[in-house]
Amino acid sequence: MNKRINRYYYTLILVLLLSATAAAVPPAPWEADELIGSAAADFTLKTVDGKDFSLSSLRGKTVLINFWATWCPPCIEELPSMNKLYLKYKQKGLEVVAVGLDNSPAKVKKFVAKNPFNFTIVTDPDKHVAKKLYKVSAQPTTYLINTEGKIVQKYFGSVDWSDDKVQKEIQALLK
Repeated sequence: MNKRINRYYYTLILVLLLSATAAAVPPAPWEADELIGSAAADFTLKTVDGKDFSLSSLRGKTVLINFWATWCPPCIEELPSMNKLYLKYKQKGLEVVAVGLDNSPAKVKKFVAKNPFNFTIVTDPDKHVAKKLYKVSAQPTTYLINTEGKIVQKYFGSVDWSDDKVQKEIQALLK
């Protein structure tokens, strides 16, 4: 009987460990491809000022959602270029939402205080929105959403947002 109980506990521990490991595995990069053409999942996150922000508040606008972190050099490299893009096209209906993935929202707030940007910055410390809704497996990852709320493009890695090809993709979606 003792061996049976021990075997039961060993099996239970093994199942729990495997379950925890499976939950920690990030989405595969190709899972993001499956989002193209689908409706962008709505979410509500806190801005760096502590206010609630919902993606649905931008319905009818062209939106770039960028998933980044303060510890990610390519992320930091592209943010100024993204800010210039936003300033150039905001009057034509472009919105940019940068989703900070640091475990501590305070780190994102501190970074933004030193490096101010004109677009919306929210935090996703538990990475639920990034991993579960947008299948983010690496930073930076950016999605382009049209005025109907459909994801039309994704970008992995740092992007030069002043690039002609990228700007034409965005211009084609603006009102």
